[in-house]
Amino acid sequence: MKSKLLNLGKALNKKQQQKIMGGAHRRCTSHQDCPGGQGCCYAVELCFLDSYPGLQPGGTCWN
Repeated sequence: MKSKLLNLGKALNKKQQQKIMGGAHRRCTSHQDCPGGQGCCYAVELCFLDSYPGLQPGGTCWN
């Protein structure tokens, strides 16, 4: 059983893993520190996608 589970699927390279997991969040102190399409959540000083539901305009998050 264990060998069957270990052989499921295929190994992903780092780029493919980041696409699935979203990559690491970049540290920030302002929106200018974040890549395009992302904003800074000042409470945790991390960049999140603009479409992330917890990120609010003005840099607040998880209200």
